[in-house]
Amino acid sequence: VERFLLQYRQNKFFAAEAGRYHTAIGYYNTAYHHSRWLQTAMDRPLLFAFEDSGGPLPVHNVGLSVSGQVPSGSLRLRYVAEVGNGRSFRLAGAEPVQNVLDDNRGKSVNFALSSNPDAVPGLRLGTSFLVDHLSPAGAPAVAQRILAGYAVYVRGHVEFLNEAIWMRHSQQLPALGSRITAIPGGYSQFSWRFADFRPWVRFEMLNPSPGDPVATRILMTTGLIRQV
Repeated sequence: VERFLLQYRQNKFFAAEAGRYHTAIGYYNTAYHHSRWLQTAMDRPLLFAFEDSGGPLPVHNVGLSVSGQVPSGSLRLRYVAEVGNGRSFRLAGAEPVQNVLDDNRGKSVNFALSSNPDAVPGLRLGTSFLVDHLSPAGAPAVAQRILAGYAVYVRGHVEFLNEAIWMRHSQQLPALGSRITAIPGGYSQFSWRFADFRPWVRFEMLNPSPGDPVATRILMTTGLIRQV
């Protein structure tokens, strides 16, 4: 089961969901869930690959999510606030989405804000910031911060998706003190519909720091990763 939710909706300003949901990181992860038929491309960007396919982001979570509109006139702002178990990082090969138990005392907390301005129909802008703590077996705990942002334009024949993330990881290493590493990355995808056909092109990039704990355990590599 990929998503299982109990939902309550009071009005357009407040709704709540409890269960297993897609984390509100960026645009792609909540715009396209698991149905490839609805996506322009056959595969998800590497950045938003599912955890069991080696994706670097916690694209699923189990917990509580609240969302709603923000009174903002023509900016049409919307918020999402989430708290959940976060991603399992203790044992290699373990189920990455913690459905029942959390392998540490810290919870994953995420806040997202988006805008669909009336001035530019089809444009959507957004940002999110996630805080979590990872507990790898036999290694120091990892303080994780994920900042994401996107600018998307989908209207008529045009689809133009642009997203970027900055994953920051901090560890206290014995005798070495604090070590900070990062995984910057992003993708840009453009397509144009001709009748029943929509050719597309996508450029993707991830550039993990040497020794980054997420890169070495999940991506299984460090250094620049590029693909078109």
